[in-house]
Amino acid sequence: MPRRKKMENISLEEQLVTVEQEIKTTEAELKELRLKAKDLRKKIEDKQKDEIFSALIASGKTVEEVMKYLKSGNEEKAE
Repeated sequence: MPRRKKMENISLEEQLVTVEQEIKTTEAELKELRLKAKDLRKKIEDKQKDEIFSALIASGKTVEEVMKYLKSGNEEKAE
């Protein structure tokens, strides 16, 4: 891998080109990290949904019973 010239030994124009290339590289890395974070958030959400569904099944309650319970709990808090 060729060594990069020291910044003080190259022209301002070359320095600008170098900095702009670094910006593009960093932006690409940032975009990749944002996509990775989005994917991780989705996986966490899916895991939580699976845990809730498993708890629902294990409780023996119907979906309607759980929904009624959740709605009644929200009404109590609103009052």
